[in-house]
Amino acid sequence: MFLMLLIGQRIINYPLNLRLVNRPTNVQYSESNLMLQHNSVQIQDVITCERNKIKKEMMLFDYPAGRNIQPAKQLSDLTLETGGIPIRSVVITTWRSGSTFFGDIINSLPANYYHYEPLSNLEIIQIRNESDFRATLALSNIKKFLQCDYSDMESYIKLANKRPIFLYNKRLWRVCKLYPKFCYRPDFLTSHCRLFPLQSMKIVRLRLSLAGKLLDDSQ
Repeated sequence: MFLMLLIGQRIINYPLNLRLVNRPTNVQYSESNLMLQHNSVQIQDVITCERNKIKKEMMLFDYPAGRNIQPAKQLSDLTLETGGIPIRSVVITTWRSGSTFFGDIINSLPANYYHYEPLSNLEIIQIRNESDFRATLALSNIKKFLQCDYSDMESYIKLANKRPIFLYNKRLWRVCKLYPKFCYRPDFLTSHCRLFPLQSMKIVRLRLSLAGKLLDDSQ
């Protein structure tokens, strides 16, 4: 079963050319050159490049501007780094339901950040009711992910370093392959996630009755 709690809106490859911050503005750095200068690339260089990439991707985006109770008229209205609220898609389902394929379809939308299985660190279980001691933690973690807050997600990040969780987030994984030294740092993950105007999430470890509480949170 699928539930679209909040409806959201092509797969973006990481740019082949990256202009480094605080470098001469007339110098273009190719991906191969950046790999040779790997140690000189800073987190802010990557964030700045990704921000510019997203702006380009969103140039032809049809902003809701009041449709479906969504007032966003410009990119800054939808990005957390500028105080906006992203358009979010949350899929609640169970195992062997075709949800991975469905999640990939949503992830093909422009400038979408995909939170794949945010409760993976809770092992292979399904939290069914509030009496389960993991229910509060699960809902709290989901809200933190949707707010791009990776500050207390050590166990999830460690698991992602062992299992291909980030692989499904194609935009993040592109950066991870280029700069693995940033990939598992909470400060980078937070800054990177906050750039995106669209977010999607697929959850199989939480029952619908509990996930519905997410709708009570205006943020």
